[in-house]
Amino acid sequence: MKVAWVLGGLIAWCVAAPASGQTDAAKAERFAAAMKDARWTGPLLASNAETLPHGHFYTEPYFFDGISGGDHHPGTSGFYQYGLADNWTIGVQPFFSVGTQRFNRDIAVGDFKLLSQVRLSHFTPERRVPSVALVTNLVLPTGKHDHLGKVRSGHGSGSFAPEIGINVQQYFLLKSGRLLRGRINVLKDFPLRNKVSGRSVYGTGADFRGHARPGSKTSVILGAEYSLTKEWVLAFDIEADHWGKTKVTGRDGNGAVVKRTSPRSWNIGFAPAVEYNWSDRAGAIVGVWIVPNGHNTQSSVTPAIAIQRFW
Repeated sequence: MKVAWVLGGLIAWCVAAPASGQTDAAKAERFAAAMKDARWTGPLLASNAETLPHGHFYTEPYFFDGISGGDHHPGTSGFYQYGLADNWTIGVQPFFSVGTQRFNRDIAVGDFKLLSQVRLSHFTPERRVPSVALVTNLVLPTGKHDHLGKVRSGHGSGSFAPEIGINVQQYFLLKSGRLLRGRINVLKDFPLRNKVSGRSVYGTGADFRGHARPGSKTSVILGAEYSLTKEWVLAFDIEADHWGKTKVTGRDGNGAVVKRTSPRSWNIGFAPAVEYNWSDRAGAIVGVWIVPNGHNTQSSVTPAIAIQRFW
């Protein structure tokens, strides 16, 4: 994980460095022409550092199938956002999963996330500084996490979790006249202590009564997109995730004290994708998120497709 932080810092420095002192009119014109001749959906994982114009909406539903250990976990998520002000975007990120087992064939609600992003700086062809935004989100415990039946799976944490982060985005004009767009996201959440009763996502038994505090999650995402043509874009992400220790305390049906602490874990995955944008307001991305075995985590492969629309 330390390697990911160092790599993120170096790339952030490299992204910001070329912008200083470059205000010549000729280069501004080349950037403006290249930006007009490029359409973007955004890579599969890294989020935008820009905000929506006041009064406009943005929708981007995702459909995916998480495959791990031979089991399929299809679901849908996405971003539904509104420009509250030119430099302030709010929204919601829902999550739904679809059961594939014979005894668990239904649609379940996962934890939703309230989104807020304030833009601090803005890239333009004339002033080529990176776009930077402050992210303040809140995870809502809308998914079921306890009182689970014997053959039912949980889909939430049961915990409110404030999240804070920084999104960075920069454009690079290549010799070919096409654009390379880079993104960096750094996010960290702070889950709160929550009540747990019975069978739960924390591995407790049917007679358990107590509390759990999920481990804090830190994510560093590096994304890049190459504008191959006006409509077609090649995208690639690298994401490093680290989870702190999860602590569970309480008592079982006999009154015995239960204390359990999960170990820290981390993994690093990557996501190649292809975008096609048929207009300045709409496009789609198809890709796959591949996560090899990490530290106390299983490997997974998640094909995904998303369709974006600016309103």
